Amino acid sequence: MRMSIMPLSGMKVIVTRPANQAISLSTKLRNLGATAIEVPMIEIQSPSDTDSIDNSIQNLRKYDWVIFTSVHGVEFFLRRMTMLHVPESSLDGVKIAAIGPATSAAIQSIGRTPDYVPSEFLSERIAAGLGSLQGKRILLPRADIASKKLPLLLRDKGALVDEVVAYKTVVPRELKRDRIKTVVESGVDAIIFTSPSTVHNFVDALKDVSSMKELNNIKIVCIGPVTAEAATQSGMQVALVANPHTIDALVEAMANEIKRL
Repeated sequence: MRMSIMPLSGMKVIVTRPANQAISLSTKLRNLGATAIEVPMIEIQSPSDTDSIDNSIQNLRKYDWVIFTSVHGVEFFLRRMTMLHVPESSLDGVKIAAIGPATSAAIQSIGRTPDYVPSEFLSERIAAGLGSLQGKRILLPRADIASKKLPLLLRDKGALVDEVVAYKTVVPRELKRDRIKTVVESGVDAIIFTSPSTVHNFVDALKDVSSMKELNNIKIVCIGPVTAEAATQSGMQVALVANPHTIDALVEAMANEIKRL
């Protein structure tokens, strides 16, 4: 019996996710026949100053909503709760919103189901779906470089928003620009970007003009429109955007479409 060819067979794909998240994506790609090359473009760390997040955790009861826009936000928030000896049950009196299924699953890991998850996994959709927010107090724990769009939208609806840094995004200490240039110039079929910061750090590492030109022959795959916008603004031609904006949808779209693009 003739064995079927895997949909990504023969493709070399760069994975730019943080090291701790790259493994699962790389495994999915390899199971479809691809050669996954992990080149983490961001590293997630605890914030240098935890006063703001600690104060918000110790005063959770004053908030009407806590909005989580990433898995990292949930993980670092829960970690600080543990370090402060604040029980997870303290979140029971607060409504919780999550940007998508992965973030929702992270919240469900403590036995709590989010009160709201938008049907389209974009932060601005959260503001539109929470109903009347006039006078409501909202806690927004997220990255140090997160977009200001969501808090502005929430404040436009009358909400009182406390933005706190739950984690910071930095360039990996072990990032070697020469290695990135060598990988790109050796021949790559696709690059996967999962956040604007992965795009920005990748482009910064390829400041050499000749290396940037190599990207014209590589399929750029983005997890969502915000990341795709960052890639386009950096001069890349985006070939594929996952819909819905999840890793599973991204891999499925690549399996179904990437070789036709």
